Amino acid sequence: MDAPLPEDISEDRPHIAFTPYLQQLTAGVVDGLEDPLDRARAIYDYLTQHIDYRYQPPYLLLGSIADDCAHSLRGDCGVMALTFITMCRIAGVPARWQSGLYVAPDSVGSHDWAEFYTPQTGWLNADVSFGSSAHRMGEEWRRRHYFGNLDPWRMVANNRFQAEFEPSFDGMREDPYDNQMGEASVDGRGCRQREMLRTVELIEMLEVPFSD
Repeated sequence: MDAPLPEDISEDRPHIAFTPYLQQLTAGVVDGLEDPLDRARAIYDYLTQHIDYRYQPPYLLLGSIADDCAHSLRGDCGVMALTFITMCRIAGVPARWQSGLYVAPDSVGSHDWAEFYTPQTGWLNADVSFGSSAHRMGEEWRRRHYFGNLDPWRMVANNRFQAEFEPSFDGMREDPYDNQMGEASVDGRGCRQREMLRTVELIEMLEVPFSD
């Protein structure tokens, strides 16, 4: 089990910013709660019960994602994940980004979610977007499931938000914050989305036997 790093509890501006509004909101949501797990659950409950899914423009065009979401109560999967991460960090709960592909037998697509850490559990997952969708559909059991759990249909591509590529990337990236589908550069210039052909194909799914 990897221990949280200092960056898992700190700001990462501009999008993970401890703004006055987010600090005030978080204080109200976790008021009276001391246990980190209870604090993370309270933040998850608040977000999944108040935020509605909305498609977003490219993140490069957004200001301060978590603060904007806290005000508008609207966002996509990445916006919701960043808001959860920011509020957890404000509340003293280490949290970090995860993203990749949602790979089900009938569909494949990009998706973002979060991880949070408590001493008694280690790192756990939280999918605020799927939890919000479950709340909207009246499926409380499913909303509760996505706090501390995921479904088996995940391919993790990233563990950090707005992280640099290794090896370094020539030119400006199409998405400097997240990346599930790859980037390309030609002669030191980053390619735009319309200049790239990207496909995802599910080749095979295997059932892995469960063992204690």
